[in-house]
Amino acid sequence: MSDLIRSLRLFVRLSEEGNFSALARRQNLSHTTIARAIDDLEAHFGVRLFQRSTRRLSLTGDGERLVEYAAAILDQVGQAEADLAGAVAARGLVRIGVTTALGLHYAQRLEHLREGHPDLMVELLFADWRDVADDGGLDLWLTVGASEAPGAVALGELARILVAAPAYLEAHGVPSGPDDLMAHQCLTYGYAARSEPWPIDGREMRVNGFLRANTSEAVLRATRGGLGIGLLPRIQVEEDLARGTAVQVLPEARIAPLVIMVAHGFRGMRLPMRARVAMDFLVEGFPGETLRSSIL
Repeated sequence: MSDLIRSLRLFVRLSEEGNFSALARRQNLSHTTIARAIDDLEAHFGVRLFQRSTRRLSLTGDGERLVEYAAAILDQVGQAEADLAGAVAARGLVRIGVTTALGLHYAQRLEHLREGHPDLMVELLFADWRDVADDGGLDLWLTVGASEAPGAVALGELARILVAAPAYLEAHGVPSGPDDLMAHQCLTYGYAARSEPWPIDGREMRVNGFLRANTSEAVLRATRGGLGIGLLPRIQVEEDLARGTAVQVLPEARIAPLVIMVAHGFRGMRLPMRARVAMDFLVEGFPGETLRSSIL
């Protein structure tokens, strides 16, 4: 590895750590080695990269600019290493926008990703998005339903079921058919001024209830509390069903699944290695049937 590439990698990691000692411990290097690498970079580019104080480091304006260049350079080097040597080297921060149910699902499996890619750092940003722009600097993001983002493809489908707490059903009765839902508290989540209809047995049912939220986690917790009936992704309620804190309602009903799309923020570019590895993680860990051939 050239001295310049090595120094750039240490520079990027130091900008993330903000502390020489912390980076030295993490990299098993001496404080002097890291300081010399930064000094070499400052001499090479003829600029000052950090404002140093006794407590912390902060990037100068030139340092912030170099971080952007360095990240792009190191991504390209990583791709070259992967292509020419057959290695998969993912480094740096990857920012992933996730829906609530899927984000929690993936969060429980991140140890597998870390084991294979210890130099990767993941940031999960949660929201039950239907549409999301990449102006937040996301590398990858999941959306519910059709997405107009360039290059967005279908990741797969999530099954949904109707659930309620046993206490609610004891107090209000068990629906025997979809029409009975109109007399119940139906807890919904959506993204617009008007709640999304519930697609049951080929019908679009406009249900009503005390709660509407923009996150499925709020609906799940309200359902646990006995407030009403929720229509939720199966993966989000499996533990509640196993514990008996939730009961499936109308188990024979045909309910349209959620279509999950995945998009990325690298228009017209090859995915950096960090994003490629993260994309593979999303595909391989998806808790349903994925359309892998349309993604890879």
